Amino acid sequence: MPNFRIQRFVLSGIIGMLYILPQASAFSIDKLVVGTTMVVRGVDLEDYYFGTIKHLVSHKGLVRITETGSIEPDLAEHIQSQDAKIWTFRLKPDYRWHDGKPVTASDAAFSIDYLIRKVPVYKSHFSMIETTKTIDERTLCIHLKEAYPRFLVNLLVLRLLPKHVFAEVDDPGKFSDRRAAIGCGPYAFQNLDSAAGILEFRAFPGYPRGEPNVKHIVFRMFQNPDTLYLALRKGEIDLPYFYAAGTSPAHLPPLLRQSNLNLLSIPNTGVPNALFLNTQKPPLDSQPFRKALSKAIRYEEIARLMGGGYGTVANAGFVPPGNPEFTDTAPLTYDPQQAMDLLQSLGYIDRDGDGIREKDGKPLELELVLRLDTSGNARLAELLKEYFRNVGMLLRLRPADMALFRTISDQERSHQLLLTRTTPWGMMMWAGCGSGYLDARNIGWSLCSAKQFVDIVDRMYAAQDDTAYRKAASEFQHHIAADLPVVALYWENMIQPVPKRYTGWKINPMYGVLWEETWFNLQHTKD
Repeated sequence: MPNFRIQRFVLSGIIGMLYILPQASAFSIDKLVVGTTMVVRGVDLEDYYFGTIKHLVSHKGLVRITETGSIEPDLAEHIQSQDAKIWTFRLKPDYRWHDGKPVTASDAAFSIDYLIRKVPVYKSHFSMIETTKTIDERTLCIHLKEAYPRFLVNLLVLRLLPKHVFAEVDDPGKFSDRRAAIGCGPYAFQNLDSAAGILEFRAFPGYPRGEPNVKHIVFRMFQNPDTLYLALRKGEIDLPYFYAAGTSPAHLPPLLRQSNLNLLSIPNTGVPNALFLNTQKPPLDSQPFRKALSKAIRYEEIARLMGGGYGTVANAGFVPPGNPEFTDTAPLTYDPQQAMDLLQSLGYIDRDGDGIREKDGKPLELELVLRLDTSGNARLAELLKEYFRNVGMLLRLRPADMALFRTISDQERSHQLLLTRTTPWGMMMWAGCGSGYLDARNIGWSLCSAKQFVDIVDRMYAAQDDTAYRKAASEFQHHIAADLPVVALYWENMIQPVPKRYTGWKINPMYGVLWEETWFNLQHTKD
């Protein structure tokens, strides 16, 4: 018999097959203009932001997440596993690629194998997969290396690729042909004008569910948030959007006075900004040193400045309260004297009176790699630099665009400290609770590999029922609170402005307001 967690997935899949088609098109929307700072450079597989946007509009996976956070089939119509090691997917009929060719199980098997071989991050996402096998045109079987009840969570990031297009593409990073953008979702790629900052999609007439209410979606790309929100206030865009993030509090005051906007408050199950400490790089391999860093930070000031009225001081256990596995650990606290005492006990002493501690004749200095594309990161990095300077430590800032950041963090793993966010999906994947961001066997920004950490994660990974999983997840959060491989700098609710003239916004835990259910339910507000 399937275990409890697998039964839940299969049952939600049956419910997920029941789509409600939209009402008549009297209130449909000809064009929706979305402003974003997610700048797309090309339609190749290595363009992170094109990959993000196609998840929202043009491409589909085997499974998807619902408004309530459950997982249900998407291209699959039925999912079955008796042992959480062998998974069988039966695809829905009648789905076609945007060039007219049918979507088959062979496309699904190819997509998984191709992404593992060609795109480095998928080696982590799908590291549990041993083999894929096509049974017939509509049936795919995936064999895992070991039982993994949470496998469908990892599949949430899979978007199928057309085998007939990519089979001959050796380097997907250099493949920017229009065919690279072919999907099987409700919208087909129309145009990318990099110079003008415009990315367009139009409703695909052959979509099995029917035609969405929104006919034409335009993403208008901005180089910075200031110009984006100016365009919003002037009515040049309908709404702003950034994946897994809301509007910065710095831009909220004028929006509160805009009578044409509603501001939606969305619980953020990710962490808007966190400090990841590489536990394999001295001196960060020392728990007392990591604790000293954590005690040097003014958390209430950060929550006020970065989160506005929507930010709160985070707990040491890292996982935000919106997550179902949340355990209430102790809040992070500012204690500069304790920070200085810990550094002193570790041999870091200011011997020359210049305010900077030294050890073995070398000043105490760390390098912080920060993402430039995340709103507020530069300001937050300067705050951290000030906080650490106050306890006798220098912080050297290394700003990085998304491509460089991923090279340093995911491929080279050469960083000491990373300043970045986590996404809702990132908190769910691997063994959940953000473990994939920490575990050296996965994305592993903190490169955790100690036996106690690994043992806890392995029990979460293999848990066969919710009771066992929640027990291990609670232990995990208490372990993080004590060991401090990561520091959540604050928690917040995401604020999403939307135009009042449209109604029917649906909120997805991973993608916010931009996803298929919004496209099929959004309409003009009735007078």
